[in-house]
Amino acid sequence: MAPSGAAGPPAFILFTDLPKAGAYLEAIAARGLRSLVVTGPPQWPLEEVAVSYVGRPGHPFEAVERLEFLAAGDLAGILRQVVAWAAEYDIRGVFASSETFVEPGWQTADLLGLPGVGPRAARVCRNKHLQRLYLAEWSPVSVLSSGSRETVLTALADRYPLISKPLDLYCSIGVRVIRDQEALAAHLDEVAPESPVLLEQRVSGREFSVETIVADGVPVFSGVTQKSTNEEEGDFFVEMGHTLPACNLTEDEAGRLKEAQAAVLARLGFGTGMAHGEYRVLADGRIALMEIAARPPGDGILHLYELATGASIEASVVDAALGLPVRHPEPRRWARQIYFDHAPGKLDGVAVDGHAGVDPFWVVDHGLWPAVEPAGPEAPPGLRKVLVLKARGAGLGPLSDSFGRAVTALFDAPDPRRLEQYDATVREAVRITVS
Repeated sequence: MAPSGAAGPPAFILFTDLPKAGAYLEAIAARGLRSLVVTGPPQWPLEEVAVSYVGRPGHPFEAVERLEFLAAGDLAGILRQVVAWAAEYDIRGVFASSETFVEPGWQTADLLGLPGVGPRAARVCRNKHLQRLYLAEWSPVSVLSSGSRETVLTALADRYPLISKPLDLYCSIGVRVIRDQEALAAHLDEVAPESPVLLEQRVSGREFSVETIVADGVPVFSGVTQKSTNEEEGDFFVEMGHTLPACNLTEDEAGRLKEAQAAVLARLGFGTGMAHGEYRVLADGRIALMEIAARPPGDGILHLYELATGASIEASVVDAALGLPVRHPEPRRWARQIYFDHAPGKLDGVAVDGHAGVDPFWVVDHGLWPAVEPAGPEAPPGLRKVLVLKARGAGLGPLSDSFGRAVTALFDAPDPRRLEQYDATVREAVRITVS
């Protein structure tokens, strides 16, 4: 099916998680296009609040022309809706910013003859076992739990500690450490045959992500983000901080990370879109792929790109999807996001001391992550946002996956030294009250 060419108004189909859609909607509207949005049926209070703001004047969701709630697995239903829209609108571009909609997003682009990530990238990036098979050159030793018990135990006998990962989940859900053969045998007893997991050798080293905008198979922008996790505190792997550009690697290491990402994308036949790869740099200098996604990064990393480069990276992604030139600027400042640990209990309140004009932003009250305002290259360090990701009175438990995090801060500085100094200031300023 060729691009719609309908006589109706020009439009853009966005598959997204609505609370993170603001910058995409702004970019689409700025290019004179209507936003046709597909998202999953609301499951959480934040999503329900987001839906209530659709079409409301003065809110970013005013830009939503049409909104359809469709399950990501309902490919037939999604494509029926796409065909209906194609008869009414002149659809110019398609993009999926949500992990679960990567494959339907690609299928929609293919149906309409528009740029997309490509069939191999869409399929492989949604399955961690396929990633290990296709990308073995960069991957640690791994085995699927669905093999015979003896085969699995033998293959991993001298590889402890291990990591167990669900094949198609995200946000560290279900990821855990297996420390010895006894623990592995017990874990295999727990895994349902119909829901196998990937078991792989744990890789130690500095962790980074590489974000790449790709246009027609060519990387046109790439950045390296430094990670911090809570993995040293227990058996989980929850990301607790991101820094852009990365401060703890050499120029050569950054170059090799980008080269590895480019090689991985070439192997995947990645067409047009944005890729988010997670890697570790080992003690001997080798680079190991943890996993890769055919969509933008989560958390506040896209906000960090805007703070660091001074420009909306969502706008550059929309340009790529439209087949327009992408000229995203390189970073000019250093930006960081941190998540705060908390005691278990009920979230009573959040306060910010000593930072006039920076009040806690309760995301669930507004239905979206707010926009950030970049500072000039030489501006002093600044705290840009403190976001509360849970509702007042929400129960807080151990940080075993990304959904357990409650409070986060975004800040930036003109150089890495002052960023590190300011980090301590931010941590002292934010107070979380839990009962």
